[in-house]
Amino acid sequence: MTQQQQQQQSRRVVGWAMGATMEASLVLEALNRALGHRPIEPDQLLIRTDQGSQYRATAYRQRLEDHKISCSMSTKGCCWDNAEVESYFSTLKHELNLDDDSEALHTPEHLQRDLAIWIDGDCNRERRHSTIGYLSPIDYEQQFITTHKLTPARP
Repeated sequence: MTQQQQQQQSRRVVGWAMGATMEASLVLEALNRALGHRPIEPDQLLIRTDQGSQYRATAYRQRLEDHKISCSMSTKGCCWDNAEVESYFSTLKHELNLDDDSEALHTPEHLQRDLAIWIDGDCNRERRHSTIGYLSPIDYEQQFITTHKLTPARP
């Protein structure tokens, strides 16, 4: 299972983690990676999640509170609240041949490598999005930085 933090403005995945089970430590790792990626203004950050127990865990909620991060949980049983992320995972599963009936067996190490290449390479650097002017997330951020004189993110 993977957990990711995606910046909706640029569509860039800024933090992700992979583990054998869906626990609070996994979402904390993804959140910490995202927080370590760049300075964040608390009033400009909203994290959207489903109602999984890992997002209700005390340690995770405390980390959000410590950083003054707003959290919006989806409505129970409503996948449309998180449609963008659902679409992202559908594409990821399809392109990495991770469908439920896939006969390809992946070791955790192989899957970790493939995810890193796909997320940090294809998704963040190459994939174009109509919502951001048909730019890749990194190209969009660089253009935004240039026009708004912001501090660049670490790739």
